[in-house]
Amino acid sequence: MEKLIEIKNLVKTYHLGNIPTHALDHVDFTIYQGEIVVILGPSGSGKTTLLNCMSGLDQATSGEILYEGTDILKLSDHRKTKFRKDNLGFIFQTYNLLEHLNVYENVLVGAKLGKNKNKIDELIDTMGLTIHKNKNVAELSGGEQQRVSIARALAKNPKVMFCDEPTGALDEKTGKVVLKALVEANELLNTTMIIITHNPGIALIGDRVIRMNSGKIVEIHKNEKRIDPKDIPWG
Repeated sequence: MEKLIEIKNLVKTYHLGNIPTHALDHVDFTIYQGEIVVILGPSGSGKTTLLNCMSGLDQATSGEILYEGTDILKLSDHRKTKFRKDNLGFIFQTYNLLEHLNVYENVLVGAKLGKNKNKIDELIDTMGLTIHKNKNVAELSGGEQQRVSIARALAKNPKVMFCDEPTGALDEKTGKVVLKALVEANELLNTTMIIITHNPGIALIGDRVIRMNSGKIVEIHKNEKRIDPKDIPWG
């Protein structure tokens, strides 16, 4: 498998007065093209800080974040913003959709951000939203809105999709539908998925699981095979 992201000796330090706190404490790992990687840990373990630093939303204190050999820590703010626009997609617990637009128009907004766009109608179909294509997002359930946000993020054809607690606001049945949509997008588009979660059941849908606690990686585990989201334990 081809290396896509290399994290080397990554540190993120905050200071409370004169006391340093390491939100990330010398973190090292590699992510390969086309993987689903689940970063698992309790609240305060450093997993969201790691996502923010890896994606350039936050600046690490030291270390290297290499995308195909380019260290984004060394990029200017302008070049880092362009890098995110061209290469990365984001899914958050909140959907951040434009409520005055319908489903198709929301996905179109995402497509306009990318150079190598995916076909909007095909994405909407992959997400199981074809019958809702002309509805305003206010008419949709929470799970349907999250699938619109996934389609919007995929529309610009990102190399990497960062998913921060994508099912955190959803019940089990709806959450599993959303996870299934992420898996199908990975399989159809070969989009590398990095999923942040505190739910150990979600770890089973990934190729590898990175377990974190207190800013450190405590284990990197490779699953023998992915489990279908509908079959995972919840919570």
